[in-house]
Parts: sequence; C-alpha cells; structure tokens
Amino acid sequence: MGVAVAHAVGAPTLAPVSGPAAPPDLRARARASGSLVARRALDQPLRRIGIGGALVLLAATAAFGGLREQTQDGPEVLVVDAPVDVAPFELTVHRVVWTTELPGQYLSDDGNRWVGVVATVRNTTDAGVLGHTLRDALTLTDVDGLVQEPRTLVPGVAASSIAVLADGSSLSPVQPGLTYEAAFLFEQDGSVAPPTSATVLVQRQRWGTGILDPTVSWREPTTTLRGELDVREARSDADAEGGS
Repeated sequence: MGVAVAHAVGAPTLAPVSGPAAPPDLRARARASGSLVARRALDQPLRRIGIGGALVLLAATAAFGGLREQTQDGPEVLVVDAPVDVAPFELTVHRVVWTTELPGQYLSDDGNRWVGVVATVRNTTDAGVLGHTLRDALTLTDVDGLVQEPRTLVPGVAASSIAVLADGSSLSPVQPGLTYEAAFLFEQDGSVAPPTSATVLVQRQRWGTGILDPTVSWREPTTTLRGELDVREARSDADAEGGS
C-alpha cells in the first residue's frame, strides 16, 4: 500500500489512472472512524487519492491502527496460572473473585462490591511503568453493572484500581525487576447480582510513537489472550479454615 500512496504523492500531475482498491481491513477501519470523507476516499482506487486524500486517511484511521500492517489473527485462550508475556509486563492470572470489603480500597457506594482479578505482575522492562499502562493490560467484559464505562481505544472495561494484595495499596508505578501479587479491581453496582463468570482480556502494548502523535509511550493495546473464568466469593484464610 505504501508504494501506491508514494507514487501518487511523487506524481500529482499525472492523469487519473485506475488502480487497486484499498484492502478490506483498511476500509473497515475507515467505516469505523465515522469519517464520510475517508470512506469516499477509499471508494477510489489508491492512485487517485493524492496528498489530501492520504492525509485524510491517516487522520481518520489513526485510532483504528491507521496504515500499519495488521498481524493479529485473534486472541489465544487465556490459561489460569500460566505466565504470559504481554509487553511491557509478564502477567499470570490466578482467579476472579468478588468481595464487598478490601483494606485500603474504597467503593464509590457502600452498597457496591469489588470484582477482582487476582494476578501476578512483573514489569519486564528496565524502567518503571505507570499504573494507567497496567490498567490497559488487563480488562474485563461480559459482567453486568460495572461502574466504569468501556473506554474508546481499549477493549473491555479497565479496572477502577489495582491493589497490591500484601497491603491494599495502589500499584503505581510498577517497578522493574519486582514481582507483585495484585488484584485488578472492578467496581460493580450492588443492585446487580454478583457475577458467576467473567471474560478476562489481556492486552499487549507497543512502545513507540503514534501516526499523528510524536510522544513515545506504551500504546495501542491489542487483545492477545481471552478467557471466560468462573467468579466466586472471596474467602479469608480464617473462613477457609473454618469450612475445612
């Protein structure tokens, strides 16, 4: 595709020549962008787009992967207790539980509850990574009544907070070389029944700049693992001993 666009930019005075249409995946991203101009531009053979049309395509499809080659075929099955490398982290999902109390964390309404994905987290880079990047790494879907709204550029619902299990403190930044036992916490409306299952999405991120944004950061969360897991009520060690 890049060759066709470069040819149009390098020879703007040539008469229109028919050429190949844009591939289906780019046409789909242009439709998802909501830009009528971008959709009309993609209805033309690529050699007819010109400089202005190319800029429209870049701007309108940037949030949907732009002109980058799409290599992700689909998420693999998430396996409990199996570590996975999803840059910039190694994550191991252990279980999903719900609870109404968690020391150090506060619900927006006393009648609500936490749905927590318990996981081991390790920063695999050589620098600290902020909590918002970690929130993008693991999200939740197929759970009714979550207080947080789904985000535009990240699949699923991001956690309201990520707590270190040892002391309930919020996990940010995630320091390199350290392993944390943490809970990704999703607040659920108390008027809705606790879930019995939830779909966990795990995202890999890319370090670099955006098509229109020169800032270097972790970006473009892409779901690489997906798993439907059972959800149970959290039990303390004392409860577990009493029930044995």
